Amino acid sequence: MELIVRRGERQEEIELDRKDDGSYRVTVGERSFEIDVASAGDILSLGVSDGRQFEVAVRRLKSRGHSTYQVSSNRGVDTVEVMDPLTYMLEQAHPDSGAGGRRVSALMPGRVVEILLEEGSAVEKGQGVVVVEAMKMKNEIHAEMDGTVAKLYVEEGQNVEGGDPLFEIE
Repeated sequence: MELIVRRGERQEEIELDRKDDGSYRVTVGERSFEIDVASAGDILSLGVSDGRQFEVAVRRLKSRGHSTYQVSSNRGVDTVEVMDPLTYMLEQAHPDSGAGGRRVSALMPGRVVEILLEEGSAVEKGQGVVVVEAMKMKNEIHAEMDGTVAKLYVEEGQNVEGGDPLFEIE
């Protein structure tokens, strides 16, 4: 899965591939890393193939158009934006359009474990619509605007890849 990650003025294209053993191959530019991930709530323990170990706390912040996370580690606190390449291209073409405000897509591979609202339901910005399990964590995916659930693209038990549409809000 390809992602665009932005931290301040720095921006990187990242390729993220989940391996059969549950670890990840992360490619940033020309460099690749094998990473094992263990989680306890919002704390992640990252073991890198070169022997380095990191403990980070990740908290999703509310944002429109892409996902924004606060990442805390012994190096400090950073705000990181993550988006799929299509959302990024739309944002570049129409910077004031509120990209992603209507259709919400999966950020990484996972399995839909719960549908919280049905098509036609009224929804408020920040309200949970779908729960996706990824990396052994359940992530509630929220509406990015007030409106109505116009379309559900998934059903419970369905596997999704990064970039797959989950639902649409009108």
